[in-house]
Amino acid sequence: MSKTIRKIDPVPKVNAEIRLPGSKSVSHRALIVAALADGESEIRNLLEAEDTLLTMRALEMLGVRFVREENLVRVFPPERRWVQPSEPILLGNSGTSTRLLLAVAAAGKGTFTFDGSPRLRERPIGPVIEALEQLGVRCRYLGRPGFPPVEITSGGLEGGDVLVDASRSSQFLSAVLIAAPLARREVRVSWKEPVASFPYVAITLAMMETAGVETRRAGGNCIAVPAPAAYRPLRFTVEGDCSSASYFWAAAALTAGEVTTYPVFPDSSQGDCRLLDILQHMGCSVVMGQESVWVNGPEELKAVDVDMNGMPDVVPTLAVVAAFAPGTTRIRNVAHLRLKESDRLRAVATELRKFGVPVRELPDGLEIEGGSVHPPWAGIEVYNDHRIAMAFALAGLRVEGVEIHGAEAVSKSFPNFWEAFEQLKGPNA
Repeated sequence: MSKTIRKIDPVPKVNAEIRLPGSKSVSHRALIVAALADGESEIRNLLEAEDTLLTMRALEMLGVRFVREENLVRVFPPERRWVQPSEPILLGNSGTSTRLLLAVAAAGKGTFTFDGSPRLRERPIGPVIEALEQLGVRCRYLGRPGFPPVEITSGGLEGGDVLVDASRSSQFLSAVLIAAPLARREVRVSWKEPVASFPYVAITLAMMETAGVETRRAGGNCIAVPAPAAYRPLRFTVEGDCSSASYFWAAAALTAGEVTTYPVFPDSSQGDCRLLDILQHMGCSVVMGQESVWVNGPEELKAVDVDMNGMPDVVPTLAVVAAFAPGTTRIRNVAHLRLKESDRLRAVATELRKFGVPVRELPDGLEIEGGSVHPPWAGIEVYNDHRIAMAFALAGLRVEGVEIHGAEAVSKSFPNFWEAFEQLKGPNA
């Protein structure tokens, strides 16, 4: 398939108000909890992008029915958990869908095969499989051990104690937690330290609580999940996606402009909202309203040294902003970014060097010498990674000659990104 090329024109100073799509991480979890509930659910402002549509199609293969109305999706769980699929469940390159749905399928009865794109076959699932085996599920790798494709056969989850290694992805932990209420007896979920991106686990627990499942801490690194317990039907509105908002906050930072994004709530459980704190350290002004965020960029940005483990999806965004901040910016503790849609540390480093930006690639992060950015000597490759495409579009707001090769990758999480990006030129553009 040929790549779409998107040319970016510089903007002296952005001025825009952007409505955000629904949070991708919250949308995945809302769909799954609704599919596990004991009745019909209603979800508003659901993100309908490539990844969440993959989750929906997989759930449909398990017998879940969806009815779409204007800005509303009705979810009807099947009478029996689950319908036996007649073919493999294909999940493209959605690691979130794969890891969460492995545990969801295991919460019912049947044999299920999960597979996806060549890149998905390079993304680990071993810790989820090991946890499911501890809960009585039979699992068989159909290729390389620890990676898709995989076949699981389940008669339901037994319950008891389970240890999860979530050092490479918090999704391993979220998967077990979200399925645990359907076990035959209480599940005590423990984990090893460190956990990659623990704020996503907080999103999982918040969604479970919204649907009526109360978990409790049973020691420092252990959560007890009551079982068997029923998820109650949802009447739920998905908040705006802070990962998607990050590109517009960064646009204000880069151009000394101003951007308002909505809906974003002060009590959001999304870890990526903490990028606002970092942008303030870089010199931005930030005002949080009841349902919106206003960001105003400084005349000159400041370099920062930050641990990004809790917000890895905004690392490409921060890296592009850092290229324009005089001094050395250090991004640390994100080794798991090498296991995303692309090796994001390598991708970011490679593409920043096209702008003449000195970058040192570390095993778990990046060091960026900011302050001198030149027009790129070649088109920007995005490695079929939505976050690389959107982050490097930002550089084009400041320098001439930026062309994004593979602009269609944004469909994974933000299908109308380019239309929203055009709004940065202001209302009179």
